[in-house]
Amino acid sequence: MTLGIEMAQYQSFPGAPGDSLSLDKLKALQLPPLKGKRFLDVGCNEGFFCGYADFLGAERSVGLDRSALFLERARARFGGCEFITGSWDQLPEGDFDVILLASALHYAEDQPALVHSLVDKLSMNGVLVLELGIASSPKSEWVRVTRGIDERYFPSMPLLRELLAPYAWKWMGPSVKQDGDPVNRHVLHISRRRSVAYLLMQPPAFGKTSIANGLFEKAGCPVVSGDALVARIAEGKQPVSKPLGDLASTDFSPFRLDATIQKIFDSGLQDELLDACLEGAGGSDFALDMYVPTERHAAVQAYLCERGYLPVTLAWDKPGARPPSQRDVDQWAERFYLSLVEPAPESTEAAADAAWRPDGCGFIDEASFVDGVLALRGWAVDRDGRTPGSIEVRVGERVFRLDGYERQIRHDVQRSLDLPHGLFGYRLVLDVPGVDARVLARSLQVGLPDGASFGSTRSVSELLQEARPVSDDIIR
Repeated sequence: MTLGIEMAQYQSFPGAPGDSLSLDKLKALQLPPLKGKRFLDVGCNEGFFCGYADFLGAERSVGLDRSALFLERARARFGGCEFITGSWDQLPEGDFDVILLASALHYAEDQPALVHSLVDKLSMNGVLVLELGIASSPKSEWVRVTRGIDERYFPSMPLLRELLAPYAWKWMGPSVKQDGDPVNRHVLHISRRRSVAYLLMQPPAFGKTSIANGLFEKAGCPVVSGDALVARIAEGKQPVSKPLGDLASTDFSPFRLDATIQKIFDSGLQDELLDACLEGAGGSDFALDMYVPTERHAAVQAYLCERGYLPVTLAWDKPGARPPSQRDVDQWAERFYLSLVEPAPESTEAAADAAWRPDGCGFIDEASFVDGVLALRGWAVDRDGRTPGSIEVRVGERVFRLDGYERQIRHDVQRSLDLPHGLFGYRLVLDVPGVDARVLARSLQVGLPDGASFGSTRSVSELLQEARPVSDDIIR
């Protein structure tokens, strides 16, 4: 920085060489991309580096120096930049994406305070580019160095490590040596230290919790359990928005947390879920033990980065065979169950597709309602000509979804609809407390989750009047 000593020429320009090899120094500084960024050069001299930032498309390029003469020259050369007369005790308003302090730190009366104040002016992802002399000493100390015109203090590398401990920083390499330099110059890139979010997002049964407990808890790093958090949300024990609470509690099962998390991401509510995770982390380094769908990993990393964290994703392969998807398990189980009914065709699914084309349908054949217990019997076929995975029963505003129900053989349905097997009968038994038979007769609806409703040859009222214990017989 120019401190009122108005040398004839310090920075070098085409046709105007100076004491500093500005082009070579520019290369050594390794400035980050500047397009669209806000750039500040503290001790800008004649604005060489401000001009470079403006040339690369910086949104704002500001130079600060105490020399009115040098700033006059800078304004003449670089009209697209701002130049302010002042010292580093009078930094301009706003934050900056890149701040440069070159060949000037040793002039500060309080060098650590200057470094801290410049880092404080950085944006969330900003970088302080510091070019400075580093004294050769194994001790952590400020070394007094005699120069041609004065004496200045330069830090040793051990001292720099202590000074920069609160930050993330990297030694980029040596800078350009100038005639008369008493110590070698170096370039450092310094940024705010982010809290680290260690992400364990593998599928269920991959050992996420075992790794988190065995590694991070022993190291004193907090572990946020996504399973526990989602369970608290579903049970109403975690303050969240009504949409997230309702979504998590619908069809919630502690054995299918992955399905609930998938729903949350598919519904666009993942940011609120991640905010709840961060609240549990308390702003420090933490490990997140939570299944995240593979296609959402990048979005989670980007969101945490926006929130000021450094996301570190842990990925590993599960030894042995991976657990099958629930869809595969369901299909295998269905095929096995059908194989017990009759010899399986070469492709049960293909046969069903070939024979069945209408929308899903079904019937209620029998109904009884005794002491708040509703029992129904009938048959159902889904849109693909298969046994439905779920049946919904509506009583007024209440909806009961039965994923597991007793299936019965209905050869009459098989013959009538030309289906590949007869396992399309159902028998449902469910508690419907607080409802009388008249309300049930008016409002009962049975159908599939996709909206297909079951019919009946008689009204519900007539079925209930004829009610007898719902038959266990198999119609053949």
